[in-house]
Amino acid sequence: MIFEKGSKQNPTGNLILYFNVTGENPVQPGGKIIASNVVVSFLKLGDNFPVVTFPPVALPALEDLRNIIGINLDAYDIVKLPDFDLPENKEEANRYIQDQMERFNQYVMKYVEFCKAREKKPMEISEKEIHGVEGYLEALARLSMELRKSTGLAKEATMMRVDRIASNFSTSHPQYDVENFKRALQFPGHIGDELIGLYLKKFNAISIENYEDASDLKRRIEDIETSLSSH
Repeated sequence: MIFEKGSKQNPTGNLILYFNVTGENPVQPGGKIIASNVVVSFLKLGDNFPVVTFPPVALPALEDLRNIIGINLDAYDIVKLPDFDLPENKEEANRYIQDQMERFNQYVMKYVEFCKAREKKPMEISEKEIHGVEGYLEALARLSMELRKSTGLAKEATMMRVDRIASNFSTSHPQYDVENFKRALQFPGHIGDELIGLYLKKFNAISIENYEDASDLKRRIEDIETSLSSH
């Protein structure tokens, strides 16, 4: 099970499984993508983790899937399954669909096991394991999600880890406005989520020297922050 986004060590509990369709699409004619959302709740019932598997949807192209999940991309793990190629023979097609359903269920069960393992051993982000800008951005992205889900002492502890990593990041790479990013963590709701995502995208654009995108992201951040300060 190879993750395009996310990891088995630190699953979010919110998984997108998808595959390319090379022949007929049984969900919807003409669709080149089939995708399904699997949600695993960490509010377990005894030793059982509640799982919801949403019905598969067909999409015209991979870009359509990106557009749908893009606004909340940080919330998802993403796994691509082997291409779906439905045989023309009806009997073979029925057998093939059953095989694909079994494979799909196996992936879901594996993902649940990853979530269980994370619940038993919550992943810690060690500053010693962080290397380069990409490492800092991954750590801050993970901690940001953790921070916004936690409360009380857990939230304070997570914020202390954010402070340490942000301080090291700022010292090593002073060209990134990390203090402004930390302030964005304090904004509640969807606005806060959007701001955090924009800052991380801006930092990433700077790191790969895509300054046009970085400038556009900076303008979007300033528009939101100006709007917030006027209320």
